[in-house]
Amino acid sequence: MLRFILVLFMGTCVKSIYTINVTNQRYRLNYHIMPPAGWSNDPNGLSYFNGQYHAFFQYCPDNPNGCSTSWGHSISNDLVHWHYAQPTIAISPNQPYDRDGCWSGSAVVNDGQLTLIYAGNVQNPFNQTINIATSTDGVNFTKYSGNPVIAIPPFDGTTGFKDPKVWRSNGTWYVVISNPTQQPNFPRAVLYKSDDLKQWTYLGSLAAEVDDSENLGSMWDDPNFFYLNGKFILLTSAEGVLRDGNRFANLFQVGYFIGDFDYQTNFFNRSDFYELDLGYDFFAAQVFEDPKGRMILMAWMYTMGSPLPEQADGWAGALTLPRQLILSEDGTRVKMVPIEELKSLRGNQYVNSPIFINGQFDPKIPCDSTEVIMNISLLQAPGKRIGMRFGYMQLYYDRQYKKLVLARNKDIRQVDLGNITQVNLRVFFDKSSVEVFANDGAATMTSRFYSDPAPGLILFAESSNEMPGTANVNLQAFHLNSIYGNN
Repeated sequence: MLRFILVLFMGTCVKSIYTINVTNQRYRLNYHIMPPAGWSNDPNGLSYFNGQYHAFFQYCPDNPNGCSTSWGHSISNDLVHWHYAQPTIAISPNQPYDRDGCWSGSAVVNDGQLTLIYAGNVQNPFNQTINIATSTDGVNFTKYSGNPVIAIPPFDGTTGFKDPKVWRSNGTWYVVISNPTQQPNFPRAVLYKSDDLKQWTYLGSLAAEVDDSENLGSMWDDPNFFYLNGKFILLTSAEGVLRDGNRFANLFQVGYFIGDFDYQTNFFNRSDFYELDLGYDFFAAQVFEDPKGRMILMAWMYTMGSPLPEQADGWAGALTLPRQLILSEDGTRVKMVPIEELKSLRGNQYVNSPIFINGQFDPKIPCDSTEVIMNISLLQAPGKRIGMRFGYMQLYYDRQYKKLVLARNKDIRQVDLGNITQVNLRVFFDKSSVEVFANDGAATMTSRFYSDPAPGLILFAESSNEMPGTANVNLQAFHLNSIYGNN
């Protein structure tokens, strides 16, 4: 779980009996999970239990700037429409081993109970332990009397020991935990196993940076280890990876290793590190397997250094839309697509027609709670740049450099889509967020953006002497309904 400069004096926030109110709705989201008020960050404990989906999140109900975090809790019957659980706080820092925060973790179903596995945080002296809490109804949780279940990190690790992610294989529980080595700036993920979630055996390092030439940062937050279409994936949120051209443009970003894993030797033969989302605001991703066998991901729409103007309104933070993970046909990349169920949010259709663009065109589409589908044939769409503008941001395909570009103010994020003849964009706007899915998940870009009021969508096609002409695109757009109802 990311700890950052915005949260000053971590551990000194005392939870009052009062809650704060949201004072302005200008940036509140319509179809994303966000806190009722106060601060939120990492998704935690994504799971399915007793016919319902559960999404927990790091939560400070009384402070939009952060504090000693609890676990907030949202519940859904369909993975799309969510409501806050009652009580909204599942676990809070009230024990000696977690007095300064119930930090990130995961959830599994065991013996008819929903079990939360989380990192307990103590600031002075700094120490982190692994703990569990259980529930028979999926709402009211009791911390295990024998906590912590893992009291100390490996002998060669730092006291940074957090973000446990649990799964089961052949009747045995496994957990992967973030724990850098004592050698500075060498991140790693360590592995344990258990028969009962209470007694754990250390198995060693699952993966680690080999040397400085790998450029894998200083910490791997929120590790996830899972099987996807014949390959094992280690997904993690890396802190401090150095920028390399267009790669690793954010200081912190989510990436993954693909490889083969042997449960007998606990050896993970991994690939290089690849970025998962190329936008500005995407961190602390978590994955779970749903009842349909799909691997579903949600993440925190933030990264170090991004603005959070909603803090002035009494709240901060939101989760991405649920996304399905898919392995590419050649087995070398992980792709993300919006889950199919999101189509149930579609309401009024703004447009469904071909559009001819020479210069710019206003299709009269608001960017407040909208899904836009834009298909561009590069064989029939001359021009240098073709795309859309919304407020101070732009999304376009640059034909000259063959890159998809997301621009925020004077900064850009870009991705090479390869040798293509078609650019298919599916873009989700929600008041202060945008999520871009290109060419069936070949690239994704996630960002927050803040305009009050929400901007309208402007399409544009830029020509040049070398690339003149009018662009012909197919455009669809839908209003998306709220996921919250009266909540």
